[in-house]
Amino acid sequence: MEKLLKILISILAIGFITSCIVPESTHTKSSFHLLTKSSLDLNNSSRENKNFSSPKKAHPKRTFYLRQVELPYYLQENRIIFRPVKGKIEFRENERWGEPLEQGIGRVLGINLSEFLESPYYSVYPHRKKVGAFYEISITINRFERVDSSKVLLEGSWQLFTDDFKNGTYPVINTKEILHTEFNSLSTNTDFINEEVLALSKTLSILAGKITLAINSYEANL
Repeated sequence: MEKLLKILISILAIGFITSCIVPESTHTKSSFHLLTKSSLDLNNSSRENKNFSSPKKAHPKRTFYLRQVELPYYLQENRIIFRPVKGKIEFRENERWGEPLEQGIGRVLGINLSEFLESPYYSVYPHRKKVGAFYEISITINRFERVDSSKVLLEGSWQLFTDDFKNGTYPVINTKEILHTEFNSLSTNTDFINEEVLALSKTLSILAGKITLAINSYEANL
């Protein structure tokens, strides 16, 4: 009986010890990314186009409000996606956006537009529209992702409204955009996703440049 009791105690002790052993975790820590203002050199690139620079007589009300950016449902995830072929998307579990994507796009577009339009007086959703803002800009993004090993795509549309009500509630400009940007696909895994995010940021800079060109053209005809 005593021998049986010792065996039972030994079994219980072994079971207790093994239950305290924590298996090595296979979890991979997620990395979080932010869109940034592009370092595009306007003096040596876009401003070579004479239409990019401000018109000779700048509009006195060059202020704007950027509305909430509209995104399709699949882009409202915080996981960064990749579209390898038409009709298929892949979510990167460990590569995520560090803020809601619609707010990141709005934030960076606002910064770029403020610089290109030389207008420090602006606001971007979710902040309120500032009193006196002359322009309202509406952005709809349909695609915003890497589409092959070294290229990202921004596809969408934008509308420009003015606060003078001459056109009622109709936009004075309404256009679609399809923008591609290439990046270095030979980087290491860590640098690769960083290059991809920078390329996506650059598409926003290009979009802001196109909006600026359109506003310059509109003001020149006032």
